[in-house]
Formats: sequence, structure tokens, C-alpha cells
Amino acid sequence: MDTVIQQLFNAAQLGAVYALIALGYSMVYGIIRLINFAHGDIFMLGGFIGLLLTTHFGWMPFFLMMPLAMLLTAMAGVAIERVAYRRLRHAQRMSVVITTLGVGIFLENLVRLTVGPETRQLPARLPTAPVLWLQENLGAFVTWDKLLIILISLALMAVLWLVINKTLVGTAMRAVADNKDVVPLMGVNLNLIIAATFAIGSALAAAGGIFYGQAYSIDPYMGIDLGWKAFIAAVIGGIGSIEGAVLGSFLLAGVEVLTVAYLSSNLKNGIAFGLLILLLLIWPSGIMGKPILKKV
Repeated sequence: MDTVIQQLFNAAQLGAVYALIALGYSMVYGIIRLINFAHGDIFMLGGFIGLLLTTHFGWMPFFLMMPLAMLLTAMAGVAIERVAYRRLRHAQRMSVVITTLGVGIFLENLVRLTVGPETRQLPARLPTAPVLWLQENLGAFVTWDKLLIILISLALMAVLWLVINKTLVGTAMRAVADNKDVVPLMGVNLNLIIAATFAIGSALAAAGGIFYGQAYSIDPYMGIDLGWKAFIAAVIGGIGSIEGAVLGSFLLAGVEVLTVAYLSSNLKNGIAFGLLILLLLIWPSGIMGKPILKKV
């Protein structure tokens, strides 16, 4: 049982990172029906911004570094939307897909040329001592950094839920998601709402990149694999649904971690994609997704 609890905490940590990335996919798709394939590389960019801040400002505590990295990454996300995506809102879908892939490749090579291609790890800024209560009562060796990553991620998700459901900006986002053609007629600044969506999604992805660099390691190409995993999680949960993105992320991470622990690491990706196919056969719109209805 103690081994199972240990693996569940590992899955929760990985699922928290997936969720922080998947929320950006889900929000952007829900607002403007755009699948931003560069979002995984924005996650990578946030991790490297956190690394640079930690390296060059050694005095900066973690709880100051992370909000600053999230802010800088949010600004990068807004700039990308303004420069690369805004003029393509009414273009053919293939043009938009190619552009998002091009932005991702640009970010990967920008980081590789400026920082280097080496794999790095963020210096430990969170306490790494074991949580004695869990070790004594459940027999699970869980360190404080792992527990804090899970708790802070859940707090960020809760804040996002409050913003979406309890604020004027969130109301405008939900209105744009419902009908972006009518909303501007009601005085809502469509460009501002879309920019806010990219900013929030990019900031959450940056938090995920920092947590991943703290727990594992970062490199310029990590956004490819983790970005696809987070996209799968968003689709499993129902892309466009905030709650679905979180549910799909923790479900996918649980399947991956338990597969590695009790079967084989070689089966991890195969079982993950098999889960995607199986669940979409049962719920074509995702577990919590809603089918798009068209008037004819």
C-alpha cells in the first residue's frame, strides 16, 4: 500500500504539470477554436525564463521568481498572438496550423541558440525534506517540494476557475466562447479578451515549466513531448472545458506513472494513446466536453 501511495503522489505531481499546460490549450480552443501547437514550447520558454532568473538573480526567492517568470511568459504569449495569430483568425485552418507549428520551431531554436541545447535543472528553491507525517503514518516518502508543487498547482487552477466564473473578464471569455461574432456588438473588446486568454494560458504554462524544471529537468525540445501529452489530456477531458482539462491531465498522468511502475516504461506512450482512442470511442467530445451543435 505504501508503494501505491507513493506512486499516486508521483502521478499527482506529473498530472499537475500536465494540467497547467492543458488549461492553455483548452482556453484558447474554447475562445477562438484555435489549437495552439506552439503552447508546449511556451511551457518550455517559461521553464527557461525561470532558470535564467534563478541563475542571474540568486538572491531572488522562489515565490518572487515564479510570478515574475509567469508575467514575462504571459507577455511573450500576448506578443505571439498579436504578431503571428491575429491576422489569421479568418484564414484557412491549415494556414493557422502551419503558423502555430512554425512559432513552436522558432521558440525551440531561439532558446537553443541563446541558452544552449544542454539539459538543465532548476536549482532547488523549494524545501526537499521529507514530509514526516506522510512517512510515519502512510509509509510514503514524499518530499515537501513535491507536495508544494501539487498544492500550488491546485491553487492556481482554483484561481483560474474563480476568474472564469466569478469575474467580468471571465464572463466576457465565456460569452466569446459562446458566440464571438455577436459579443463585439455588445461593446466587448474582442482583441483584449483574446489577448487576456493567451496571457493567462501562457502564465499557467510557465508555472508548469518551472515546476517541471524543479522536479525533473528542462531542455529546448521538452515542449514537443509534454505539449502533446497535455494536448491529449485536454482532448480526453473535453477540449474547451476547464474542468475536463484538469481531469484528463490527472487521469493521463496516473495511467503513465502506474504503467511505468507496474508494467514497463516502454509501454507508457502506447497505453496513453490507447487510452485516448478508447475514451474518444466512448465519449467523442471528451469526458466533460460538449458536442458542437450547428443550426441547419
